Amino acid sequence: MTVERNITLPPEQQEIKEACRALVKAYGGQDAAATRLGTRQQRISDCCSTSTDAFLRIDEIAVLEAETVGYPGHPHVTAVLARQRLRELVPTPAIAATGRDLLMLFARQSKGNSELAEAVLNAHDDDHVDYHEAVMIETAADQVLSTILAIRAEARMIAREHRS
Repeated sequence: MTVERNITLPPEQQEIKEACRALVKAYGGQDAAATRLGTRQQRISDCCSTSTDAFLRIDEIAVLEAETVGYPGHPHVTAVLARQRLRELVPTPAIAATGRDLLMLFARQSKGNSELAEAVLNAHDDDHVDYHEAVMIETAADQVLSTILAIRAEARMIAREHRS
């Protein structure tokens, strides 16, 4: 199969290619990924190149992501696909939370809400939100979202255990 090597992909597909490249690098490189997936190194190279339309299959991504848990950026490709669809990934807790765990998360949530309110108030001083203020607001909002999603995940885990 001949792969054309001078294609210009749309930005969304280029971002997926960059995530594939990061995933392959986290796994140990193109040779290691090719060996694990039972394919040629050149195919892995094509799947990581932004100038070809070859992509890793979903089952191949699943294998590599399952074996790179804990590496920075994990899950590389899944996170990009979720973000492109305006979704957030939330890790599911391995064990059910206790009341104390939920209380600690609630305390972190309260702190995050305070930081978000402070960032919005600081940005609102001059009725203009500049780049740095927007980044501060986004960071504070991400912290609030992360914590509230963790609380929800913990509560769902408790509910699941009680249904069983």
